[in-house]
Amino acid sequence: MEFKDFPKEFQIMPYYKDLDEVPHTGGEVYIYRIEGSVKGTWYCRIKRNNAKGYFRKTLKTTDWHEAMKRANRYWITVREAEEQNVVLAPKNNFRSLMAEWFNHRERTTVNSVARRVIQYQFRNYYEPYFGGYNVCNITERAYIKYLNTHRLHKDKCPAMRKKPTWRTLEVEQQNLRSFLVWCFREGKMRVRPDMRSVLKNPNWVNDIDLIDHDKPQRREMVSTEVYDAFRRYFRNVQTKRVSEARSDSYESNYNKISRRRMHFYILTIYNFVCRAGEEVLNLKFKDFTAHQSKMQGDSYYMSMTTIYGKKVKRRKVNSPKELVYYSDYNYFGYFGTWVQFLQEHGFPTTPDSYVFPVVKRKSRSEYHKKYKSYDQYEGEYKPYDSQSAARMIRDMRPKVKAWLAKNGRLTDRLSAEIDMFSAYSVRHIAIRNLIAESDYDFHRVAERANTGTRMIEQFYYKYGAKPEDRLVARHPTPSKKNTERYDAEQIENVAEAINIVDYKKKKGRSK
Repeated sequence: MEFKDFPKEFQIMPYYKDLDEVPHTGGEVYIYRIEGSVKGTWYCRIKRNNAKGYFRKTLKTTDWHEAMKRANRYWITVREAEEQNVVLAPKNNFRSLMAEWFNHRERTTVNSVARRVIQYQFRNYYEPYFGGYNVCNITERAYIKYLNTHRLHKDKCPAMRKKPTWRTLEVEQQNLRSFLVWCFREGKMRVRPDMRSVLKNPNWVNDIDLIDHDKPQRREMVSTEVYDAFRRYFRNVQTKRVSEARSDSYESNYNKISRRRMHFYILTIYNFVCRAGEEVLNLKFKDFTAHQSKMQGDSYYMSMTTIYGKKVKRRKVNSPKELVYYSDYNYFGYFGTWVQFLQEHGFPTTPDSYVFPVVKRKSRSEYHKKYKSYDQYEGEYKPYDSQSAARMIRDMRPKVKAWLAKNGRLTDRLSAEIDMFSAYSVRHIAIRNLIAESDYDFHRVAERANTGTRMIEQFYYKYGAKPEDRLVARHPTPSKKNTERYDAEQIENVAEAINIVDYKKKKGRSK
């Protein structure tokens, strides 16, 4: 066939050659070769009836007669799939679309940690089982079969290190459903996926013993005492580079900075009752504001405004664009001490500087390939990350136990709590103490947090029009004296880093 005789839709693509219609298909199927191809492989193009565009696929043969037969078989397959409302495509298999979805998330998702976790789940759990599936065939029934024949069996799923909990399965399923919804929006599926929650349907699992349903709840396993132990340890106990038994043991500058940074991190979570992780770790000094007390003379309390974390959904309609937390009076002093510590160790404390800074690693190697993420941060510093914080707490647990035992304070209960302690535990302790020390009952705290009582661990505290009226001391061992007063030097030290409300008027009076 000459190019001028090609159908119009082919004439805009002059790199096609040897275009032939497959007989008895009503002009719906063509085979062709590509201009300049060395091998001369045949391809086919089939008109769709239930979606836009065409089904295109290589026929993997240079023989014209074999190409005709294969194209005819694909035509029958496509039509049979359309009768079942399935949009058949060469790249509609799970593995290919999974890669496209990862690229989509790289462009649209800010949280790099969440991206890595989801990619791990898909590559180690879903891809080995669903890799060759057409995404239209990943139904609720297919998911149930996946659970009972693959996910819950160590021999079939080598990546599984331990029994999953119901909550783990639910999170994994939510990510799978997000992927399928994306496939639907991209036109890879004709019908929107319909899959009920595994958490609400435990009867899906044939062998209930394969689920870890007796796992203790970490938040309920910690107390104020264990938080106080970690807080005091990070504040006062040096991390030696060598054995403490040696006379030449000492704490390096790096270890000292890491220890004090962790101390201020958990102290900030506790005092503001905020969430652990990026909600606070990504903050800069300009995100904090000090407010002069109108009730307690020279006292100050602080507010923290964050645009990070899971509660600030930048793409969700009617979601908050920022969250505001308030401290008690003591935090102003803690903040001033931290500012002074950073300045003494050469860290910048300008309004655009990170409150929890980390010096960016400059070396690059295969071992340090993850440090390519440092490129997203300008300058010499990046914010501390929750993975490093979690690792440090995990590594410090035995040392905290040894320190308590040396001082005669370690008990079996406290030892068990230390094993369960994490940065996420701090917020739970703060919420619990807030309820106990204020006049709020449990339901009122949930109401103030805009959540249900069963979701109280997700609540964040809002003070309203007069936040200072509701300030509550968040020191783990509060005294009757709940007010701290600061002299001019302490106030000036903090004023260099952040804005202090009403400070200029006070400063003018002092002159």
